[in-house]
Amino acid sequence: MAILILISILLLSAPAASENEVTGIIGESVLLSCDLKSSTAIDTARLRFHWQDESERVLYSFEKGEENQHQDSLYTNRTKAFRSEMSSGNMSIKLSQVTLEDKENVYRAFATLFGENDKHNHPCRTTLLVAARFPTPSVTVNKTNMNSTCSTQRGYPQPMVTWTIQDRGNRTLDPWEVQTNITLDSESGLYSVWSQVNITENQTVTCHIFNPVLRETVSNTTIVSPSINTDPAGDVQEGFTPINITPIIITIVIILVLILFSIGGYFVDKKRVTSMCWPYIRYG
Repeated sequence: MAILILISILLLSAPAASENEVTGIIGESVLLSCDLKSSTAIDTARLRFHWQDESERVLYSFEKGEENQHQDSLYTNRTKAFRSEMSSGNMSIKLSQVTLEDKENVYRAFATLFGENDKHNHPCRTTLLVAARFPTPSVTVNKTNMNSTCSTQRGYPQPMVTWTIQDRGNRTLDPWEVQTNITLDSESGLYSVWSQVNITENQTVTCHIFNPVLRETVSNTTIVSPSINTDPAGDVQEGFTPINITPIIITIVIILVLILFSIGGYFVDKKRVTSMCWPYIRYG
């Protein structure tokens, strides 16, 4: 009983709520961490705790050894606690299959230790930010119109797009030099990016896509050079160098001539041999 009272005092004297902010990737799992920081073992048979969102929907519940008796259907099969660590005060849960609906939600953990005098504690508060990584953008060059286009899709939230050009120096293009269109897909809620800049030959152009939540940038670079091959539509592929077929044609012609000479020589020799043998055949 003395140990139980001590644990209750520790829980009650803990800070009101630890503030935390985490980022979850759409479709992946994220940890909502919470630690009661108890210096003594907690009797889980007397423990009850739960996590809830801003709408007071229960993500996860634990009561005297039983899990999720009060869980909201929105979070069915999406949460998992660390039962083997509860006795040491670990009230963290893993939230899986993060969706856009989870964005900027504030989750709170509440704990109660049953005893002679029930003690309640609100130990943790976590704000969840949601993001989706943008794939490396595709950068193409159109030599007919002398422009370069950058595109990527299925990222979140709305990104920042910048271009850098390197010719005699390295500079970032001003917004008025860039034509950018960012669209939101109504079904998935994810963003697509299309951006275009004018170019000149012998330039190196790079498109940068910055995700403000993940604070990461994905980039791609192409070189505008006179040797880039152009197809009938004017689209080009980076790094393609036209093949000079003249030496190949000359080599093939020489080989054919040598073959014809060899065949001709064969028939001449055969005719000569036949002529020499004919008298013997005739008067034999």
